[in-house]
Amino acid sequence: MKTAAFAISILFVAVSAFAHVTVAPQQSGQGATQIYKVRVHNEEKIATTSIELDIPEGVTVTSVAPVAGGKSSSAKSGDRIVKITWDTEVPPAKYVELAFTAKNPATATSIQWNVHQHMADGKVIEWSDKAGAHGKPSLTKIVATTPAPAAK
Repeated sequence: MKTAAFAISILFVAVSAFAHVTVAPQQSGQGATQIYKVRVHNEEKIATTSIELDIPEGVTVTSVAPVAGGKSSSAKSGDRIVKITWDTEVPPAKYVELAFTAKNPATATSIQWNVHQHMADGKVIEWSDKAGAHGKPSLTKIVATTPAPAAK
């Protein structure tokens, strides 16, 4: 019995350690149009009410997929989308996956995805390199693409 309880407690700690916000994929081609997925795990004891994603310079959002039971909006600077906000509830110990399509930068680089997770009590959990942030941001490595070989 003690062994089972110990195993469950280790599993709980391991799951908690991996619960966070991620943006996938971790690698994509330069200049490619890519479907990105933001996966938000709610590791708090209260509901998440909205998620904001800062769109890095050089990334051009072309569409945002609808979210079941919620809505999305975007903020622009000129014609460029600079922030996507999803208003959707994520209960404690649950997660949501949010999708958008974007054109990657034309040069090989690394994209840093900063996320702001808004909670029902007004608290904002930051996923960025800012001092005091809850966790690190996701990164997507933009790699050079090789042209397809010519047909013979």
